[in-house]
Amino acid sequence: MIGRLLPAFTGVRRRIRPTAATWGKGHLRTRLRSVLAAAAAAILITAGTAAGTASAAGAEQAREPGCAHVVGNGHGYADIWNECGCTIFATVEVDGFDPPCIQIGPGATARIGLEPGDVPYCAYEC
Repeated sequence: MIGRLLPAFTGVRRRIRPTAATWGKGHLRTRLRSVLAAAAAAILITAGTAAGTASAAGAEQAREPGCAHVVGNGHGYADIWNECGCTIFATVEVDGFDPPCIQIGPGATARIGLEPGDVPYCAYEC
């Protein structure tokens, strides 16, 4: 009866845009998966390149965390620089037992004694 009243309505739903039946089941999911996989690959490649350049920079260029930094060393000593605006207690990391902490004023450099053969790796706050 409705078909007689509305000749355009035939009772069958007409689809104007492509559907999963015409493109293959799950086509939109496959396309989304492809886009996500390409984005993930681009991120991994970019992150790998950045990590490779950071590791190639060398230990001397690596920035120590915190306020204390080793700025020089020699036979039996290491110089520690305090880059912060407050007084800190700091020492250096060596292979054996670390030397006792010393007080360093803001923006100052202090010398800490080391045992013979000790090489400071980095400075840290106590």
